[in-house]
Amino acid sequence: MERKMESQIFGVIDELEQYISECKPKLLSSTEIYVEKEVIQGFIDDLRRKAPEEIARYQKIISNQDSILDNARKMADGLIEKATAQTDEMLSQNEILKKAYEQADAVTQQTMAEAQNIIDNATNEANACREAAMGYMEDVMNYVEGLLSASSKTVTAQYDDLLNALNSKLQAVKNDHESLRASRDGKEEPESSGPNVSTVYPDTDNQ
Repeated sequence: MERKMESQIFGVIDELEQYISECKPKLLSSTEIYVEKEVIQGFIDDLRRKAPEEIARYQKIISNQDSILDNARKMADGLIEKATAQTDEMLSQNEILKKAYEQADAVTQQTMAEAQNIIDNATNEANACREAAMGYMEDVMNYVEGLLSASSKTVTAQYDDLLNALNSKLQAVKNDHESLRASRDGKEEPESSGPNVSTVYPDTDNQ
């Protein structure tokens, strides 16, 4: 089923794809980018709000098959009632009793065939509508799930990088603090186990 069905979910997904395409790439990486958590969370919230509406919309399409079948049955019943009335009228005429039986049988057979054809066509149409709607919802859910999974991995990787950088900076500060106390107490300055403070504070403006 094509996107031209005015899917609200695809609208949010298009906006998310546009945002991701405009994000700055991570330094020395061709696959990782910097994203803002609040922006990604906003897209996720939109999907959470609009997904139930989209699903309800296609559930309504699926439920229409019952209406199609009911209309078909009503049309068939109307044809049968009309044929029965015609048969009764013909049978009431004694002078053409034999011909009436023949015509009544022909009308009944034709009517039953037409009624069955209407029901069959309506059933096929309802089943096709249901399969199309279910297939479309499955495609939408798979697409959203894959997109959110990829976004989650990207954000998690960025948080891990930030945590490692902070731990490195903390260790450097501890080392410098120990060196300062050793100098103040007249002790020999311990060998540094980490980089200097000046070497572990990268320019955070680019992050």
